[in-house]
Amino acid sequence: MKLPLFSVVILFTATTLFGQTPWTKNRDSLLVELSRAKEDTSKVWILIHLGNIYLNNRRDSAEYYAKAFGELSQKLNYAAGKAYSLSMQAFVLSAESKLDEAIAMDLKAIEIMKTTPRIKSLASVYNNTAIIYGSKNDESSSLEYYLKAEALYEQIKDSADMALIYGNLGAVYIDLREFDNAYTNTLKGILLCRSLHTDNSIGTTMLNLGSALVNLQRFDTAIVVLNQAEEALRIVSGKGPNPMILSLLRLAFIGLRKFDLVKSTSEKLLAVAKSSEDEWGMGQAYSGFVDYYVHEKKIGTARSYLQKYLEIAKKRMVPMEMRDAYNQAVTVEVGLGNLAAYDYYTELRDSIDEKVRSERILKNTQELEARYSLNRKQAEIDDLNKQKRIQQLVLRQHYTMNWVLASIIFVAGLIGFLYSRNYRQRKKLLIANTLIQQQRITELEKEKQLLAAQAVLQGQVEERTRLAKDLHDGLGSILSSAKYSFNHMKENFVITPENNAAFEKSMSMLDKSISELRRVAHNMMPEALTKFGLDTALKDFCNSVDQSGALQLTYQSFGLEGSPISEVAATGVYRIIQELVNNILKHAHASTALVQLIRNSEVLSITVEDNGIGFDEAILQNSDGMGYLNLKNRVAFMKGGLDIQSGKGKGTSVNIEIPNISA
Repeated sequence: MKLPLFSVVILFTATTLFGQTPWTKNRDSLLVELSRAKEDTSKVWILIHLGNIYLNNRRDSAEYYAKAFGELSQKLNYAAGKAYSLSMQAFVLSAESKLDEAIAMDLKAIEIMKTTPRIKSLASVYNNTAIIYGSKNDESSSLEYYLKAEALYEQIKDSADMALIYGNLGAVYIDLREFDNAYTNTLKGILLCRSLHTDNSIGTTMLNLGSALVNLQRFDTAIVVLNQAEEALRIVSGKGPNPMILSLLRLAFIGLRKFDLVKSTSEKLLAVAKSSEDEWGMGQAYSGFVDYYVHEKKIGTARSYLQKYLEIAKKRMVPMEMRDAYNQAVTVEVGLGNLAAYDYYTELRDSIDEKVRSERILKNTQELEARYSLNRKQAEIDDLNKQKRIQQLVLRQHYTMNWVLASIIFVAGLIGFLYSRNYRQRKKLLIANTLIQQQRITELEKEKQLLAAQAVLQGQVEERTRLAKDLHDGLGSILSSAKYSFNHMKENFVITPENNAAFEKSMSMLDKSISELRRVAHNMMPEALTKFGLDTALKDFCNSVDQSGALQLTYQSFGLEGSPISEVAATGVYRIIQELVNNILKHAHASTALVQLIRNSEVLSITVEDNGIGFDEAILQNSDGMGYLNLKNRVAFMKGGLDIQSGKGKGTSVNIEIPNISA
């Protein structure tokens, strides 16, 4: 089941940055103060408060006051006022969907605010910028500015704003599909809100926590959290059921296979969405009905609701909503045995997937190009600095030579001594510079190789995970649906015994295809590794090799039950051991082998030994085989050390030590 992402950003910039005041109580008194104020910073602050009041009531007036106190701050050269003006105008522009202009203004506000001692105000502008980047779907930049704001709030120990920042960080991590980080940050935000006894953002933060839990497939906990979020939002806003919460509850009930609750929740969501003319909510409700009636095998009814969902998705033109609608259409048409429609909707769904992947690749390429451009400029700057230092050395040498030549008139004997000393110094300097440059070149080459290896290995992990998921969820679902359709057709047709035997043989081949597909997906990214961790995955792998009879393989582990290992590191260790065991199977001609993992507080030690024919260690010095190269790169990627000991007829022992790899 592919879960949609639900995240809500807490829009608190205006209230925290400008100190929002009640519209009816303060406007008139501020206007009176404004008429009496002098042309100084106190008038700037009156205009700031007026602009803040208008911000939530009449945005055009807020823009007027923002420009007014900006012009006065410019006249007074008051940095804080200029920054506030830009940030308030950015807030108005973002509400009008003029996101690029808003970001440009906020970036200017940040540079100006950095010149002031107002740390909290700078943090608020960072948060405002992060929110606008999030509206632009630039999650990387949004996360960057949220983290900058978080660091400043931690610096001044501002717990109230930290609670809000944690909620916003949870939202952006959900958009980035980093659900563990989303869970951690939203939980921090909720704990802070409760410790401060504040409820103004706890409902939204709990909604984001519920979204993270649903995507982490912790459905029971998600239901409890989402119900608490519903109550918290109702107390703050006074409004009825929240459509996003209802949609998330629907997904949790689907995950728990409680389809009666899926139906009742979808009915409630549809009523709420229709009352507020919320097309998104209606679409999610129709999607819930599709899931319910497919489960009940009432495919015709499911198809009627699917048509309603498709109409809304096409009208809204949100790619992932259209993709989910087409994916449900694939399931419905297979159930109806309509292969032409199945092919049509499959092509539409896959085209959206391809578009999303292409956009993601383009975005990553642009980021890499930007980083490359920055690195190239930095290299040019470093080169210019080196040339400048060389010129200074040359000028110093010229000065020394002139001094020596002037001294010839007075002390002839001293000339030879000074010239000889100067020559030796210059030679040493040239040698030193040459050594430094050579050392730097060597370091850069090593860094380049390591970065390339990191990129390749990271790409392999991501691509294996993606392909395994696509094979299992995509092709696996298609084959299973085809099998279901064939069985359904068999019940409705009368066939001869000969054709029945051929049919059963075909079904057997289809079962073998499904099993082979699952085996390939498991090899690409073992399910045990992602669900149960490194120790269980390695135990399963070694047991499968041992039970195959090809090799008597023993697996031992010590200390792995402590703090969890990061997913990337676990995948790397798994692939290292898999590569070593495969090498034993292919080349060692061994009868027994041992895989041993020992973890302490500092390092993870890996030992793989066999009693095979061994090899001459000298061949590794000139080896360029992909297996050995991949092994070295993986170990280097995790900053570990590799030691291989072998000899002809002596077996082989591989020892690897990797620094602490806790998550």
